[in-house]
Amino acid sequence: MKSLPQIFRLVALLFVGILLTFSIPLLARDIQLPASRSVEIRQIRGTVTYQGRPARVGDRLTSPGQQIVTGRQSSAVLTVDTGIATINVAELTTIQVQNLSMAANGGRITRLSVPRGQARIQARPLTNSNSRLEISSPAGVTGVRGTEFGVGVGPNGKTGVSTLEGAVATTAKGRTVTVNSGYSSLVFPGEPPTSPKLTQENLKYELISLSAIDRNRARLICTVEPLNLIFLNDQPLEMDRTGRVDTVVPRPANAEYRVVVRSPLGKEELHMIGADLLK
Repeated sequence: MKSLPQIFRLVALLFVGILLTFSIPLLARDIQLPASRSVEIRQIRGTVTYQGRPARVGDRLTSPGQQIVTGRQSSAVLTVDTGIATINVAELTTIQVQNLSMAANGGRITRLSVPRGQARIQARPLTNSNSRLEISSPAGVTGVRGTEFGVGVGPNGKTGVSTLEGAVATTAKGRTVTVNSGYSSLVFPGEPPTSPKLTQENLKYELISLSAIDRNRARLICTVEPLNLIFLNDQPLEMDRTGRVDTVVPRPANAEYRVVVRSPLGKEELHMIGADLLK
């Protein structure tokens, strides 16, 4: 027959075992596993920086805060883990890791941020119901479970979301909208996302006026489809919610302006403004 101290010892061990059984899954629910999860650079074109230095194929983002930045007329292709998602990163774009973690049940939690620029994401279906793939911008968060879509983030945080295949859920200010294949939504900072509308691939722009202020500056007024991004000589331009641009820009030495209009899916059109239009 066991003595009383031995019985107390067995009860204590049993209690500790039960406590560990229930507490370990909770503690491991969102533990960071930087060595096992990564966003890898697979292709580079032009100037791409990784953590402030020139990027190389094979570089991996593994921790929150790590990022890549593409320069002018440059791009990159990234993969999440072994192919959960492929990300095509356009020029003048920043991609930053917010969270790469794994839950105890095997779910993979992936949160990436696009504070500026344009990226197109192709994600395979997530087989674990607890897995999440989210892309955030200054205006909102887009959740993915297997689709192909794009985001375009302007200098003021305005975000266009377009879905090519599948569907995504875009959330901001407590409202979530489902953006199905062939549809797009706009999100302005501090506002809920707009109701999805049929995507119109309108990459044109309308020049209203281009007038000289002095020898070094000019005032540009034009309009563009507000879902898109617009660049003038590789500089992103702010627009209002109607797509109107009214800004002061430097006068280039050759008096020509290179205008690029880019959609959230990465399609773009080049327009040239010649010196003869400058008044």
